[in-house]
Amino acid sequence: MFGGSIRVARIRGISIELHPSWLIILALVTFTLANGVFPDQYENWSTATYWVVGTIASVLLFATVLIHELAHALVAQRRGIAVPSITLFIFGGVSSLEEQPRSAGEEFMIAAAGPLTSLVIAALTLGLWFAFEDVNQQARAVLGYLATVNLLLAVFNILPGFPLDGGRVLRSIAWNRTKSFRRATRIAGGVGELFGYGLMAIGVFLLLGGLALNGLWLMFIGWFLLGAARAETSRLKLDTILAGLRARNVMREDFPQVRPGTSLQEVADDFMVGHGERAVVVALGGSVSGIITVNDIRHVAREAWPQTPAQQAMTPREKIITVDVETPALDILHLLAEKGLNQVPVLEDGRMVGLVTRRELLERVQLAESLAPDELPEPPSEEQRHHPQP
Repeated sequence: MFGGSIRVARIRGISIELHPSWLIILALVTFTLANGVFPDQYENWSTATYWVVGTIASVLLFATVLIHELAHALVAQRRGIAVPSITLFIFGGVSSLEEQPRSAGEEFMIAAAGPLTSLVIAALTLGLWFAFEDVNQQARAVLGYLATVNLLLAVFNILPGFPLDGGRVLRSIAWNRTKSFRRATRIAGGVGELFGYGLMAIGVFLLLGGLALNGLWLMFIGWFLLGAARAETSRLKLDTILAGLRARNVMREDFPQVRPGTSLQEVADDFMVGHGERAVVVALGGSVSGIITVNDIRHVAREAWPQTPAQQAMTPREKIITVDVETPALDILHLLAEKGLNQVPVLEDGRMVGLVTRRELLERVQLAESLAPDELPEPPSEEQRHHPQP
C-alpha cells in the first residue's frame, strides 16, 4: 500500500516505517505550531524557542500516533495475528495485519485498542499539564498540545468512517448482530462512503462560507476516506478469495518455452504477439537457463531482433525471483506488485514446475467476483488458513 516507505526501527518484530508524505505533514505541523499556535498562546518567547518547542511537540505527536498503532498491533499479536509493519504517513499511521480477524470480538478488541490508547495518552498528558503549572511553560505548552490532539485523535478515530477504527468497531458490531462478515463489511463500507461524502459536503460548505483552507482540507480528508473505504472493501475481497491458495493451485504448468538460440523476432511474433505471452522460459533439455520478458526484448533494437538469440537478451536464472510451490497466493500477488513483476517462476525441490502470472491471478479474482458480485467471502477458517484448497 505504501510503496517507498523507509524502515526506521523494529519493535517486537514489527517494522516501523516512514512514508515520504510523513515528512510533509511533520513540516506543516511544526510550521503551524511555531508560527501560529504557540505565538498566539505565549507572547514572550523568542523565535528560536517557538521553533524548538514546535518541533518537539510535532515529533512527540507522531510518537503518540505510533503508540496508537502499536496498541492495535500488540493486541493483534496477542490474538495470533502477525503484524509485519506499521507505516506513518500524511494522515497518521496504519498497522498492516497479515490476515483479517477471525471473529467479531477479535476485530472489536483490535480496533478499539487504538482510540482507548489515545484517550489514556490524553489523560496522562493532561495530568502532567496540571502538574507542570508554574514549573516550565514550554513543557506545559507541549503537554497541553498533546492532550488536546490525542483527545481529538481518539474522537476522530471512533467516527464510523470505515476503515477508521470506528468503522471497524461498527463492522464488528454488525458482524456480531448479523453473524455474517459479508453483510457487516458491506454495512461498514457503505457507512464509510457516506461519511466520506459527508465530510466533502461540509468542506464545500466551509469553502463557500469563506473558510477556504479548512474547507479544502476537509474535502481532501473526505475524498481520502471515500477512496480508503472502497479500497479496503476491494482488498478484503482479494484477501479472502486468495486465502488458503498456494502457488501450486494458481500456477500454470504449460508455460511457454523456447531454446536458447531462438531469435527474439520469433519469440516476439510467435509467443508474445501471437499468443499474448508476456514471458517465455528459455530452456534446453529440461534445464531452465532463464526467462525472457517483454521488457527484456524492448531493451534490444528492433532491427537486431532477427539476429539476436533469446539467451543473449534473457534474464539469467540466477537473477530471477522465484517462489516455492507452497508460497501463499496472496504473498505472490504482493510480491508481484512490490517488485513490479508480471510473472514469477514456481520451484519444487529446486526444479521449475510452473509459472504464476499477475494476469491469471487477477482473472481468478474477477471470476470469483462474477460468480457472486454482491458478496464478500467469509473469512477463511483455521483449516483453510493452513491447508491449500484444490
